[in-house]
Amino acid sequence: MIGILLMSHGAMAEGMLESSKLFFGEDIPNIKALNLAPEDNPELFDERIREAVAEIDDGSGVIAMVDLLGGTPSNRSMFVLNDRMQVITGMNFTMLLELMGRRFSAEDISEIDIEELMQIGRTGIANLNKLMAEMK
Repeated sequence: MIGILLMSHGAMAEGMLESSKLFFGEDIPNIKALNLAPEDNPELFDERIREAVAEIDDGSGVIAMVDLLGGTPSNRSMFVLNDRMQVITGMNFTMLLELMGRRFSAEDISEIDIEELMQIGRTGIANLNKLMAEMK
């Protein structure tokens, strides 16, 4: 099963993993969250990423989602990138849930359309006030 690695400043990654358990149950395979604390050494974060990828990659590849383009988690993931790992910045819950559902029918990361996944994440962003006003 395709691995999913969530990375963020603070506890966002862990919070997204915990929230996904409401939809996919307590025991979700091949997923890990890495939180970066202010006191963490950025260079040591590389090793945490490598260890997490090794733990969740069963040969199907890993899709990593990070909170912020240009932040430490995305910058440090550049040192770990390879053809078996895709990294998406600007993660959101809509995109994560979509990926979690899609990976059940995909045997390899090459079967996941990253661009389509990002578009689904964008579609989940809306101004609810405007949507409600348009419905009147």
